[in-house]
Amino acid sequence: MPAPTVNLHSGCDEPSTSRCMVFPAIPSAEVGEKPPAYSEAAKAIPMTPSQNDRYERQALVTPEFITIPRGLYSSVSLSEPPCVVDGWTVCFNPEGSPYRVNRAKRIVTDVPTEYSDALIRWAKYFEAQVKALDITLPNDYEIYLSPDAEGKTCKYYYVDHLNQTVFWLEDVDPFRQDVELLPVTSVGQMKFVLQEQYWKHCEYFPHRGVPRKLKRELINIFTHGNADILTSTMSTFPYSAGECVRYIQILRTLVDNNEYSTWIIARLWSGVARHRYHTFHGEDYARISRDQQRYEKAPTRTSAALAAFKPLLFGIPDKWAEEMTLGFVDEIAFGKHWREFAITVLKDWKESSKVMLTSETRRIGGVTALRPTNPASACFGSLSVVLSLASLATGGMLLQRYAGADTYTALMAAEHLTQIKHPKYEFQPIAMLYALPRALVFWSGVFQTAHVLTIFVDLRSMIIQTPAMALTLLFMLGLFKTNRIIRHGFAVNVARVGGQLSE
Repeated sequence: MPAPTVNLHSGCDEPSTSRCMVFPAIPSAEVGEKPPAYSEAAKAIPMTPSQNDRYERQALVTPEFITIPRGLYSSVSLSEPPCVVDGWTVCFNPEGSPYRVNRAKRIVTDVPTEYSDALIRWAKYFEAQVKALDITLPNDYEIYLSPDAEGKTCKYYYVDHLNQTVFWLEDVDPFRQDVELLPVTSVGQMKFVLQEQYWKHCEYFPHRGVPRKLKRELINIFTHGNADILTSTMSTFPYSAGECVRYIQILRTLVDNNEYSTWIIARLWSGVARHRYHTFHGEDYARISRDQQRYEKAPTRTSAALAAFKPLLFGIPDKWAEEMTLGFVDEIAFGKHWREFAITVLKDWKESSKVMLTSETRRIGGVTALRPTNPASACFGSLSVVLSLASLATGGMLLQRYAGADTYTALMAAEHLTQIKHPKYEFQPIAMLYALPRALVFWSGVFQTAHVLTIFVDLRSMIIQTPAMALTLLFMLGLFKTNRIIRHGFAVNVARVGGQLSE
């Protein structure tokens, strides 16, 4: 049997070593027959590569023992390949899923082999539509077809490889036609929506090589993104500096222009296209800093209860709410910034729990509460112990709930932030919960101090009791004032610094 033909780069300026098997055309009983006329019920349905159900398909198989033919898969016995009608080329995605390509008809599909005749009939239908509409198709195009089992409908989209986009033979309204596309603010922004779909198609069906200039451009994009991240805290690039370095290394090691390199480049380009969509790339209102809001929203409200509780939590919720708001501007989450935030809050909860577990003064308070010298000392000591236990409980609960939060992807972070964001008060309620372990540590310390100060005070003597209680009150007010001064001193404005950041 002749060696498989591997060059599938019709119209592409790059050679290919794609792992595809081309079988000789096998005459079919229906070859040469005129396709039946389409009924009025037949319908072509626009779709996008994102609507491909390849990751949702379910199948159950039953392994069994079979007799192995002599010399199977060796040079001893080269068996004939499976029957593939009309010269279809069977290719394999690096993830393992097979798909088929008809170079003559420029068809790409991942439906079973028995749909071959239906695919050809639908291809002729689209050829007739192109002719009737007097449309000139791009020089380097292909069409994805996915007919249903009855042949009444066929999902489709065209691919323009020269311009890296997808298109259809009709005007498409994504909202009304159930086409999975993001809403846009301009025709220019739609370019990146369609470009993302193009690269998803190349990722799912990587039988074509990618021109070297697009690979070089991708390396330049990640190099610039890496520099932007290292020199600014407000960079909008969606990857971390470490990720950029690793992706650049991977891209530079790609030598063969085969299905593996196409798959890698396509997946990375898809992410870049989505990033450019979110940042309004090329528009006058481009988002060049991640704190820039572009969508209108109702102002954040604050209830009287939340306002009353904030001072009791030493202003800690404001810090967490501000960071979550900054990390979810226009409901866009950045994976690297969420992971940095998660590391910070997890560390805070762990330290709060550690303080409660190791503090000797808590033990003193517990013993004194059980063996009181006077009612005031017993009361303060008991409160200190209760607040310590409450800090441990809330910290442990949050640590258990957020285990692994420092590994969330951008999608996981966006879903979680959407769930915890209040419709009216946004991140204020959840920020107060985040602040509880640390705030309870402070309050436990306050009451422990009051306990120590009043341990020698005899309440039966008002002369002695009044100065001690006043001193305790003054100490508590001093703590509030000190905390406010320190918080104001560390309220750093994280505005974009450009290239003036230093380690």
